[in-house]
Amino acid sequence: MSLFIHFAIGFVTSFIGTTPPSMLNMTTAKISLERTKNEGIKFALGVSIIVLIQAYIAVLLARYIHNSENFEWYIKITGIIIFIFLSVYFFLQASKERKQKDPPEYSKKSSLLIGIIFSSLNMFAIPFYCGVSSALNMFGWITFNQINIILFVVGSALGTYSLLYVYASSAVKIQHKASLITKNLNYILSILTAIMALATLINIL
Repeated sequence: MSLFIHFAIGFVTSFIGTTPPSMLNMTTAKISLERTKNEGIKFALGVSIIVLIQAYIAVLLARYIHNSENFEWYIKITGIIIFIFLSVYFFLQASKERKQKDPPEYSKKSSLLIGIIFSSLNMFAIPFYCGVSSALNMFGWITFNQINIILFVVGSALGTYSLLYVYASSAVKIQHKASLITKNLNYILSILTAIMALATLINIL
């Protein structure tokens, strides 16, 4: 059961974290509209391959910090800062006008390769998974042994792929409703990350 929980937590965390319209998921929708659904799915696969690597690096970093007693207090402070940053970021995103900017242009290269490149440029992923995995470990929801790390990371990659698959499959509907989705989900995520920041602060007091 513990193995399934680590996979499920990774899946749900990544799925929710990827849900608000962003460069990656809106590009998935754009490729599906301008090319084909299958091309959008290839893009999603390319993104997920890199997420697999990014999440693994992030969790190893979180484990290293967790196992170093001198750094335990600092990672909690870092977690608070990350969650506050996320809370403010999501709130500001939700407060913006509903006009959505077009995703970056791309050439006629392989959709899989474009997904790999775009995902590699996402510098937000490693801090996100490091902060989330550290918080989950602190609350006792995940542990940092090798099997559980792999399951969490695989779950994270599949969570991202599943969400992007939804974007690829529902590109037309999502294109028209992206603003409403952004407004509602970003407010919710802003509140949730603020709660996580407060819970982490209470834990170290």
